Amino acid sequence: MRKLTWLLPVALILLFVLAATASVSAQDDFKVTNLSISPESVAVGDPVTISANVTNTKDTGGTYLVELKLNDEVKDSQQLTLDAGQSQNVSSMITADTPGDNFVELGDATDFFTVTGQASFFDIFDTWVWWVIAGVIIVLFILVIVIVAVPSRKKQPGVAIKGPGSTGPQFGYPGAPTQTPGGFQMPEQFQPPGSFPPPGPFPAPGPMTEPYPQYARRPIFSVSNLTITPNQVKAGAPVTINAIISNNGSEAGTYSVVLRINGMVENITDLMLSPGASQTTTITVIKDGGEYYAEVDGLSGTFIVIPLVPANFSVRNLVIAPERAKQGETVNISAIVTNSGESAGTYSIALKLKGAIETTEEITLNPGESQKVTFGITKKTPGFYNVELEGLTGRFVVEMEWQG
Repeated sequence: MRKLTWLLPVALILLFVLAATASVSAQDDFKVTNLSISPESVAVGDPVTISANVTNTKDTGGTYLVELKLNDEVKDSQQLTLDAGQSQNVSSMITADTPGDNFVELGDATDFFTVTGQASFFDIFDTWVWWVIAGVIIVLFILVIVIVAVPSRKKQPGVAIKGPGSTGPQFGYPGAPTQTPGGFQMPEQFQPPGSFPPPGPFPAPGPMTEPYPQYARRPIFSVSNLTITPNQVKAGAPVTINAIISNNGSEAGTYSVVLRINGMVENITDLMLSPGASQTTTITVIKDGGEYYAEVDGLSGTFIVIPLVPANFSVRNLVIAPERAKQGETVNISAIVTNSGESAGTYSIALKLKGAIETTEEITLNPGESQKVTFGITKKTPGFYNVELEGLTGRFVVEMEWQG
C-alpha cells in the first residue's frame, strides 16, 4: 500500500509535463510572419494598426490563439482555425498612450513603435512664422498707441475783426460783433428789420453741410458652425468640411471661403450673398495617412487619416492533376492566390520543379481579391518530379511508355 502512495504524485507530474509539451508543440506548429506596424511613429492618443500573417505548418488542421501584447500586457486576442498549410492575415488597431518605445508581441513575432508627446498649439507653424506674427502684432500695437496719443488738430472757422489802432487781423467766432470807429456793430442777421447794413463787407453764412452717415452701406460677413465629418477615416476615403457663411451687412457681396489644411491653402470658394442671407459651404478633401489641422476664417478642427494596410499575398490549395502522367502529357499545377491587405498589389508566383524555378507568373489583385493560377507542365523524361509553389509542396510522376 505504501508503494502505491508515492506513485500517485509521480503520475500527476508526468501528466503535467505531457500536457505542457503538447501545448508548446501545438503552438510551434503555427508560425507568425510579416509583422507590420503602421505608422511606426505616432503622437499620444493616435491609433496604430498591427497586422501579421499566421500559417499552419503542420499536416493537419488546428486551432491557434493569437495574442497581441503591448509592453507585456495583452491588448487583443483572436482564435484562428486553419487547415493544413493554410495562412490567414490578422489585424488589430490599438491606441498609443505611453510616450517612448512600445514593445509589440504577436505570437512569436516582435517589433516596436515610438510614441511622441502630445502636439501643442505652437507646433502648428514653424518658429520663423511665429516670429513674423509677433512682429506684425507689435507694429499694430505701436500704431494704435500713436493714433490714440496724438490728438486731431482741426481749425475753427473765424472772421477777421479790425479795431481802431489794430495792426493786423483779429479773429472771432462767426456772427460776433465787430468794432468800428463808431462802436460795435452787430452782424446783418442780428439787426432788426429796417436798420442799415453795417459798414464794411461781411461774408454771408453758407448752407449747412449734410454730415456723412455714421456707417456706410456695405456687406459684413461672418463664418460659424465649422464641422468635419468624419473625424477619422481610412486613406482614400473623403472627408467633408462644412461651414455657414452669413452676410450681416446692408448690401449684397461676394465672400471668398478659404480652407487651409496644416497652414496651406487647400481650396477657395466664392459665395454671393444677399443682405441677411446665410449659406452652407461644403468642401470635400481626400488625404493620405496622417493627422490634419483644418481652418476656415479663424474656425479650426482636426481629422485623422489611417494608412491602408499594404498588399499581403498568400497561396493555398495546391492541386496537381494528374499525379501520374505519360511522357509528353500535360500536368496542370494550380493554386489560389489571395490579397488580404487593404491596398492593390502585384505578386510574382514562382513554380519550382526538383528545387529549380520552372516558370513564374505575375498577377495583380485588388484588396480582398483571390485568383486561381494554373501552370501547364509537359515532361518527356520519366521519373518523379517534386513540386514547390510558394511554400506548398507536392509531386507527380512521368511514367515510361513501353514499346511492345
